[in-house]
Amino acid sequence: MYMTGLALFLSASSFPGDASAATQPEVRLALGYQVKDHQLVEVPAPHAFRPGETIVAWTEIAGLSTGFVEHVWFRDGKEVARHYLPVSHGRRWRTWSRHTSSAGDYRVEVLGPDGKELAVTTFQVGKAD
Repeated sequence: MYMTGLALFLSASSFPGDASAATQPEVRLALGYQVKDHQLVEVPAPHAFRPGETIVAWTEIAGLSTGFVEHVWFRDGKEVARHYLPVSHGRRWRTWSRHTSSAGDYRVEVLGPDGKELAVTTFQVGKAD
């Protein structure tokens, strides 16, 4: 399922930060439930996500060329969402996407403007109680 229009805008965001002198991509990917002041409110690991929860994949990125990064969400090996998030050269960016979960094994990939994998995380969503 791909998101379009207003749903895409509301589920994904990017914000420029301070100027960055990074020459190699620096990427941090974390999971949580919400973003406050452009920072993720992280959940302590290990954490069990439950079906129906909205999960945030938050990325801090520096050292990329201008373009888009992608957050690609997979559940049980099948792509369930893809978000295109703008970034620009010379800045440290904080960007995130959201996904409402179902039970299964998840993988979230961050792909750079050139399509190369920059970061990946995996987690499980348990069955409903």
